Amino acid sequence: MIKKIKLILFLTFSLLIITTFIIYKKNNNSELFSTFHKEKRDDKKIGIVIIATNSYFLLGLRFMKQFMHYYDSDIGCKFYFFSDKNILNYIPDKFHQFVKFIETKHDNWHDATNSKFQNFLNIENDFKKDNITDIFYFDADTTIKKKFDHKWFMIGDLVGGQHYNDHLEKKGYDRNPKSAAYIPEKTNLPQTYYYGAFFGGKVNNVIDFCKKLIENQKKDKKINYEPIWDDESYINNYFHY
Repeated sequence: MIKKIKLILFLTFSLLIITTFIIYKKNNNSELFSTFHKEKRDDKKIGIVIIATNSYFLLGLRFMKQFMHYYDSDIGCKFYFFSDKNILNYIPDKFHQFVKFIETKHDNWHDATNSKFQNFLNIENDFKKDNITDIFYFDADTTIKKKFDHKWFMIGDLVGGQHYNDHLEKKGYDRNPKSAAYIPEKTNLPQTYYYGAFFGGKVNNVIDFCKKLIENQKKDKKINYEPIWDDESYINNYFHY
């Protein structure tokens, strides 16, 4: 039974890699990009952070190309691509100016997802140098299938994404009172559950957000505790209070 499950997982992963490679080959043409490279306004600029190490590289590449293809706005963007593979080798030269590759290695998915907040701090100076006014994190496996502009996600000074299971009465909050991610069962505050796949806002607000969540991660490490949903639990604690 275990061998059968492993075989299914292997075949599923192999199909994902093949499918994503086909998408990459199909879209490896600068003419398929829409208005992304055209002249933009000077007063605002968006930064997009993607973590795509190991098997997530192709997913991150796919998301970035979909973003470039469907994005239609007068506000410019720059990607900050954390990966163990150089993303610049997989996009046309004319788009290199819109992407910064940050070489990053992770042993596993768990290490990658828990590195989100620190990664923002590691490139804080790049945001200043690149005149970024608003910065956003998107999971590498995010999919875009239709035209959009900045109003899709650029809606506040600090924003999160409502989880698709938020409608459930029982929320996925961490219920360990000893954890820095703790949210009690009984609370008078609004109970919206956020996913860890997206957050962002004004650069200074996001940096402060990340600093606070790093503090909370360190507190839990001291008691050798990992919240039930890793970084997502800390995000929910922050937005809840």
